[in-house]
Amino acid sequence: MGIADKLVKRFDNEDVIRFSDKDNFKDIKSWAFTGSPQLEYNLGVLGFPTGMIEIAGPSRSGKTTLGLLGMKYFLDSTENGVAVILSSENRDNKEYALKLGINPEKVVILKIRFVEDMFMKVKKIINDTKEIFTEEEWGEPSFYFMWDSLGATLAKAELDTMEINTKAMEKAMEKGKQGEIKHAQMGAFAKQAKMFAKFITAEMYDTTIHFIMLNHVYDKMSGMGGKTSGGGKWVEFFPTLRLQMAVIGHERIDEVEVAQISRVKVVKNDFGSRKKTDIMILLGHGIVLSDEDIDFGIEQGIIEQKTKTILSFKGKLEWRSKRTLFELYENGDKLLALMTKLIMKARHKQIIDERG
Repeated sequence: MGIADKLVKRFDNEDVIRFSDKDNFKDIKSWAFTGSPQLEYNLGVLGFPTGMIEIAGPSRSGKTTLGLLGMKYFLDSTENGVAVILSSENRDNKEYALKLGINPEKVVILKIRFVEDMFMKVKKIINDTKEIFTEEEWGEPSFYFMWDSLGATLAKAELDTMEINTKAMEKAMEKGKQGEIKHAQMGAFAKQAKMFAKFITAEMYDTTIHFIMLNHVYDKMSGMGGKTSGGGKWVEFFPTLRLQMAVIGHERIDEVEVAQISRVKVVKNDFGSRKKTDIMILLGHGIVLSDEDIDFGIEQGIIEQKTKTILSFKGKLEWRSKRTLFELYENGDKLLALMTKLIMKARHKQIIDERG
């Protein structure tokens, strides 16, 4: 028995292990399906893992849809799931969430005025939830936080500086002068956000937490939207998964745009693959199965190819074109959810088999 084995044996707890026993994939406590089997296969994951995840991109790139779908499937598959939206933009769309299949009765919204405010509210939510679960004997809670959005959240110092400047301007205008503009301390937000990220990371050792950060970025990069965050560069170091999204095209029916094609580029992935994925988002309804998902479903015998153009699921769900497939989504056909779940399970089995 070598020194590593002897030390591990002496500690005899899960905080001290051999490096050879470390497996990032198997160590994940919970996965939240994204709504896209092809995206997960390309990433080599079974959904959003526990940990910090950044979904970045310009406005309307699909990052909110992806984050909300993760929340939907988290709530659907987790008996003791607690879903929380950290809202700094105050633009939470209940009607869209309902169309995605989210029950708003199960979601808590925390209005965030500045990052320090978020820090304390998240800490209280976690502590209070654990107390309630203990009192009710509900077991251990799991959390899905979605921060919407990182780039729109201020630091307390930035908010205070705005108040100071406003008052100074009012006084100067009374005297017919122009007030001097003060600036918040450099890196005020990044410093506090980094402290918050450290807190969440420490909580994750003992608590099951999916922490999704939506990050609105603003400069251009090779047609992929923005890459620079208003929240500073600290965010690069904490996430286990960093995705960047941008719209690359649209699907039209009768010359009307009905869906967008969003490209998901991988910036960081602790689970290996950096293969990009194009997902289709039916406007107002969320992600639809891709051509790759459908082809895989046919290969697995989940979907039947009845004729060259007609596809069928369980003999009841049929479509022959994008138009008729989209109509099934728009009508909320319940068999679509079952078909998607079966394709997801088959994809997940493939991922696990390929990992050995």
